[in-house]
Order: sequence, then structure tokens, then C-alpha cells
Amino acid sequence: MMIKIHKLDTYTWVEAISPTEDELNKITTDYQAPAKFKGYMLDRHEQPRATFDDLSGFSALVVRAIADPKQSRMLTSPIFLGFSNSLLITVCHAAEQAKLVSERSALNYQNVAEHILAILFALISPYFDKLDEISQKAEKLEGMHNRAISNRSLDELAALKTSLVYLRSATAGNLIALQELQSTIKDNLQMSPELTSKANEEIDDLLIEYKQCQTMFDVVGDVVRETESAFGNILNNKLNQTMQFLTIWSLILAIPPIVSGFYGMNVKLPLAGRGEAWFYTIVLTMVMVLFMIVYIKKDRRFKK
Repeated sequence: MMIKIHKLDTYTWVEAISPTEDELNKITTDYQAPAKFKGYMLDRHEQPRATFDDLSGFSALVVRAIADPKQSRMLTSPIFLGFSNSLLITVCHAAEQAKLVSERSALNYQNVAEHILAILFALISPYFDKLDEISQKAEKLEGMHNRAISNRSLDELAALKTSLVYLRSATAGNLIALQELQSTIKDNLQMSPELTSKANEEIDDLLIEYKQCQTMFDVVGDVVRETESAFGNILNNKLNQTMQFLTIWSLILAIPPIVSGFYGMNVKLPLAGRGEAWFYTIVLTMVMVLFMIVYIKKDRRFKK
């Protein structure tokens, strides 16, 4: 929990990292930010959005960024950017996010819009890093078709699918929020026509980056789905082979009990009264087993 106040040349930047509700109450009171935006700042499950408060002239942008690029679980968490002509409030809930925002904010920006866009460009880089990581894992799993499929491979495949759901949802939401941000900056921030045009161009570049990222996530998602389908077909085929093997041996091994069962009955059977009858039962059993084996080999239903 940390609050930093940065007095810059043309605006004030309030940097908040995992703030408490009391700290946010103080921020909204001191800087006359709309109280309704406090929920956006506190909610760790907030979805991407861009909105504007007519009474205070205060705008808010929520985007979802990767919580910790170093973790294998690719979870996202929201980052709040509240701004007006002379104020910028950033709220991060993850240490790695806060570090990324702080590093990108070290430069001296001319206005709030330039600062916001610099942060947004920094937040998209981990998405492409994770995209490369997922692509490599998907290619590795795809190459396992001809090898034994282990439970670990299936777990990795399930983890990739879950990660893709989070990342695709986050990029799609951010894309919508950025489209709304474009009109918000144009209508509500006082900037020269040159700066406004520059900001619009940078937002267009951001939109292209997010659309490209979203498309690549879709492609990787298709690869993962095809790999999962191939794994399922292979496992089903192996199961069918196992069941076929068990069926064949159950048929073969059912013959000796049938023969011995007949000769164990208290009824008169051919050759049952002779001393070497046990030998004849073995011979009869072997003949029937050989006949069953030949029949199974010729029957197409039992061929692979």
C-alpha cells in the first residue's frame, strides 16, 4: 500500500499501489475526483471501460494488464487511470504492474494524454511476450502427437486453454475501452489541434497493436484446440485398441472353463470314462483355442 504524489510541470500525477479504501477516500476528497470512480479503483475484477463524468470534468479508463509476467499462470488485473486537464491518478493492484507504470512514467511528458498513452503502450508489451511463450508451448505440445501423451501434457494443454481465455478476454475488453478513450480525450482534454492529432494517431497505433494481439491469440487458440482434438482422437484410438485386446483374450480364455465345466458335470460324455480323458480335454481345448485365434485373425471386426 503506497501513495506517491508527483508534481509535474503541467499536471499532478497521483500514483497509488494497492490502496486501501480510506486512502482512496482521501484521494477523491483532496483532488475532487468523482466518488463513483472509487469502485473502479477498488474492484480487482473490474472490466475494461472508459467513461466521463460531466459534473467534475473527470475521465476514467480501466484496462486489464498481466498481473505478473514471471508467473506461469497468466492472470490479469485492472489498472485504473483517472484524469483531467491537470490531474492523473493511477491505481495498480500488482507490484509488477506498478513497476512497469513507474518505469514508463520516468520521462517528462508535456500533458496528461501523452503520459496515459505511454503507460498504455508499456502495458501491451507483456501481452506479446506471453503470446510468444504460449506459442512455443503450443508448438511443443503439437509435436507430441507421435509420442506417448502423458497426464502432464494434458495438464499443460488445459492450462494453455485457461490462459488464452483470460488473455483473449482482456485484449478484447481493452480494445473496446481504447476506442471509447479516443473520443474521451478528443472531447474532454484541452489540447492544441497538433497535440490532439498526435494523440489520435497514437491511439490508432494502440488499436492496431491490440487488434494484432487479439488476432494472434485467436490463431494460437485455434492451434491449441486442434491439438486438444488430436490428443482426444489419439487417446480414443488407444482406448479402442486396449478394449479390442481385452475382448480377444476374454474370448480365448473363456474356452478352457467351458470344456472343463462340461467334463466336470455328473453326466455321461464321450471318452469321459477312460483314464486318459484329461489328455483329451486338453487336446480339445487347444483345438478350440486355435480355431478361435484363426477366426479372430480372419474377422475384419478385430483388425486394426
